[in-house]
Order: sequence, then structure tokens, then C-alpha cells
Amino acid sequence: MMKKKTRILTFKLKGNEKVEIARFLSKFQDISFDISGDTLKVKIFDYGNMGDIIYSIKSYLEELKEKNIKENEGIYSYNLDSISKIAGATVPVKLLKVVLNDKGYSFEVQKEDVVSTANVSVAADFAREISYLIEDLEDVSKPVMEILVRVAIEYDMLASELLNVGVEDEIFNDTGTVSLNISYDEALSYLREYAGG
Repeated sequence: MMKKKTRILTFKLKGNEKVEIARFLSKFQDISFDISGDTLKVKIFDYGNMGDIIYSIKSYLEELKEKNIKENEGIYSYNLDSISKIAGATVPVKLLKVVLNDKGYSFEVQKEDVVSTANVSVAADFAREISYLIEDLEDVSKPVMEILVRVAIEYDMLASELLNVGVEDEIFNDTGTVSLNISYDEALSYLREYAGG
């Protein structure tokens, strides 16, 4: 049997980064970490995902170092590109915005700069989740994809289940590309009702 390898990474930190970094790292399941003084030690247990985890952590620390992430009274500003760097995925900005709005965050993009009540690691978490969901949604029009992703994230469901319900109940039209038979808002309300029921 192959022995599972554990890798330990060490990073030097600046004082004001610690809370933000701890918050970011706590979302990873396959690591443990320790911050003492100005040193961060990360133990990675999942050898298979090691590359992705290291890339996410390094990207995040680089973003902090470049001072692209600023915080003022609960409002964060950072570069749009930093979300996809940390998430390891690029998703439509409009879709990310509506999902974050559904979750109670503000999210505004001006050129390449984001101003949001969601810090960059929260936005990256949702971007990663969206990217998994849209992988299953081929041949679906943009409005339908947006509705499915919003409801799936809101109610922690599979987008494919919601898609099947929408087609069966004829709120979506399944000819070629799945499109809306009723208005966007009506379809969103219908699926929210189904998911919440």
C-alpha cells in the first residue's frame, strides 16, 4: 500500500495579514495550519490535490503582498483577476455578482477592480462552486444557467435536478438549447419554491 505523503510549507507573513489568511485557509479540508509569530506553516495531507492547494495559497499570499486587497470598514477592494487566480477557475462576472447578491453581499466591478462586502476568498469560494455547477450545464441558455446556478447554490442542490424539474414542468423549453418558456423572474420563483418545499 502506498504511504500517503504529507508536505509541509512555510511562509513568512506580515502582521496585519494573519486573520485574513487564517480565514482563507480554514476552507481547505485537506490541510492543517499554524501561525506563530510571522511564520505560517501549512501541512498538506491530500497528495492528489497538493498542486491546486499550493497554487491557491501562493496566489492568495501574492495578492496580499501586492496590496491589491484593501479593506475599509468591511468593504474590500481587489483586482477581479485575483478571484480566478485563487479559485483556479474563471466564471461569468454577472453570474458571480447575482450569486453573491443572493447571499447578501454587495459586489460591484469597475473596469478590473472589485468593490465588495465579500472578501476575495469568499468570492473565490463562490466562483469555484459556480464553475463546478456550470460544467454540468451544456446546451443551456445563459438565463436558464443563471437561474439554475442561483437556486442550486442558495438551496445546496444539484443543478441537474433543477434542470430536470424545469423541463418536466415546462418552465424550460428543451429543444436544442434549453431556454425559458416563462419570464426569468417567474422561473426563478418557481424553482425556489420547489427547492424550498
